[in-house]
Amino acid sequence: MNVIGKQISLRGIRAVIFDFDGTLAVLNIDFSLMRERIFDLMRHYDVQEKLIQEKYLLEIIDEVDQILWKENPSEAEDFYQKAHDILHDIEMKAAETGRLIPGTEAILKKLKDNGIKIGIITRNCEDAVRKVFPNINDFCDVFVSRNSVKRVKPHPDHLTYVMELLKISGKESAMVGDHIIDVQAGKGAGMKTIGVLTGRTKKEEFEKAGADFVLGEATEIFKLFKE
Repeated sequence: MNVIGKQISLRGIRAVIFDFDGTLAVLNIDFSLMRERIFDLMRHYDVQEKLIQEKYLLEIIDEVDQILWKENPSEAEDFYQKAHDILHDIEMKAAETGRLIPGTEAILKKLKDNGIKIGIITRNCEDAVRKVFPNINDFCDVFVSRNSVKRVKPHPDHLTYVMELLKISGKESAMVGDHIIDVQAGKGAGMKTIGVLTGRTKKEEFEKAGADFVLGEATEIFKLFKE
């Protein structure tokens, strides 16, 4: 376990919000194929890649939707639906072989048994998550996929919505994730942030992003409540 900066712990933290894919589970989503198909669709509607300012696919879809809406609202709606169908199809295919990271259910139960509220958020569709983790509601107090919010992480709204449901403040919460956007979202919501190395993000990248802690995996989190 690696702790960044001063010797701080999660004392006083009453809620932990976890990312899903790469943090609690492995889905192996083909993001390259997803991006290729979305950009092919975008070009079909005569929107050129050079016009796009956003970096991530969900935000790109929203940006293209807005571009098309100015000229032809019905085309915009058609594009938006087809784009999300592409995401859904690829995510569901990945979910067929997806799995929880060993120890996930045990750590969630342990946190809940010790009075810690649990939230799970994801940029993925709800169907894919429930295929991998059918009994997710038994292990968390709140689950919020992209289907339930207008603005997903890294926008802090994704987290503030969960905190509202949990009736908890940012100062009393911690965000755990395997990607820099999890740290960005958590910091934007005023939370403690914890990076985990079960995804593609390296320890040094989490340090640069300002994560408060870096763990090998999310199942190690309970140690931070004892320091």
